[in-house]
Parts: sequence; structure tokens; C-alpha cells
Amino acid sequence: GAPMKRLTAIGLACLLPACQSTHLLVGPPEKIENFPVMAANLSDCAYRSPQSVRSPYLFKREVRAGHREFVVTGTAASNLPQIELRFVTEGATTIVELRENAAGDHELSHDVWTMVERCSYQVANPSAPPFTLPKTAPLSR
Repeated sequence: GAPMKRLTAIGLACLLPACQSTHLLVGPPEKIENFPVMAANLSDCAYRSPQSVRSPYLFKREVRAGHREFVVTGTAASNLPQIELRFVTEGATTIVELRENAAGDHELSHDVWTMVERCSYQVANPSAPPFTLPKTAPLSR
């Protein structure tokens, strides 16, 4: 019927890059905390970390507000974000907000938040050993 056609048109419109930043989760964050590291570094680490563990979620990182804000979303097969991390630059610190879908995966939220905390430590102490083995770990002689 007619509604289906309209849906297709909207779907096609969303292939344009400008449309990517729409699906943000709204409402107050489940968690919010300040970390004494740069938003770019922290968000990059938090975006790469979940990919090193087996997860049914697809993670995406987006730069917003002229590199002052970074958004990492974890999307399930439904294409709707299940989890969202916002990294907002506030001077030398980064405010991290975690939001989850109403039907959210609380275990995922917990794991992702733990990764953010570890990332913060790692970014602040670059010489600290990473918490995941790099894919190309050198073999010990």
C-alpha cells in the first residue's frame, strides 16, 4: 500500500551521509562520568575495544560538533542503536554519557562502560599494558 512506498523513500533518503547522525538515543543518560583524557583518544579506544570481543553488535564512531563531540553507537541486527556513548570535550576532560535502548542489553552496557573505564586508564597511561591482546602479538622467543 501507500505507507510502504513512503517508507522506502525515507529509507533511500537515509543513504545520504547527512542522515547518519539521526538515530541518537534520547533521554537522560544511564551513566555519566568525567574522565581526565582527550575525547578523541578515549572515543577511539572505546570504539575499537568492543570489536576485539565477540559481540553481535556493530559499533560505529561518529565525529560531531567540530571534533568536540564523538558518538559511539552499538547497533544490533534490528538497525536500531542498542547503546550509545557520547564523549563531550570539556577542557582537558571528557564527559562520557551512556544511553541504552529501552529494551537495552544491561550486560552490554556494563561491559561497554568497563571498557570506557579501562580505555581512560590506558589513554592516561600509554605505557600500561593493554587489556586485550593485540591481534598481532609477537611470539616470545
